[in-house]
Amino acid sequence: MRGIENLHPELQEIAKKFLLECEKANLPVLITETLRTKSEQNALYAKGRTTSGNIVTNCRYPFSPHCWGVAFDFCRNSKGREYNDSDGFFRKVGAIGKKYGLFWGGDFRSFTDKPHLEMIKFLPNNSTKTLASKYGMPDNFIANWKEEAEMITKTKIKLNGVVKTVDVINKDGNNFIKLQDLRDEKINIGYDNASKLPIIEIK
Repeated sequence: MRGIENLHPELQEIAKKFLLECEKANLPVLITETLRTKSEQNALYAKGRTTSGNIVTNCRYPFSPHCWGVAFDFCRNSKGREYNDSDGFFRKVGAIGKKYGLFWGGDFRSFTDKPHLEMIKFLPNNSTKTLASKYGMPDNFIANWKEEAEMITKTKIKLNGVVKTVDVINKDGNNFIKLQDLRDEKINIGYDNASKLPIIEIK
């Protein structure tokens, strides 16, 4: 699958920001793969083993982060030059991915995978073992984060006479909005380094 809408909701938001920053840096990026089904992953694993072609992965289903929706692959969005790395394209793009807390496949020790980025948060030691131990199979993990995503709704708030729509997180019967969504010319959201707590200043 290619669409970022198939990724974990947190990675979807990261991917959007990542693509915008790549565009600003004049690095034309195309996301080529996101979530992989069991048949897709096993077909890739078979390449160079039981089917023709070169080996492209060492992971059977469900042991690729793609199977869990927490990784994506990319290439240069330039026909005929998709994997041209003569100018260090993949390293530059990987560096942008790292800024957003992703692990770049170019840093893998045993199987370098430059067109790959994945979420460190869910993959300690670049392994799906923690996910597999907690959820068993990818379908259970995906159902869990889709359920969590449904807990986010919208509401309107009025700040300094201006009405705007913001996200609301519904949890345990309570509604929460992000502090940054309260920011306007009369409310400043800061951070106290000493106490490591946010500060709300009403002018």
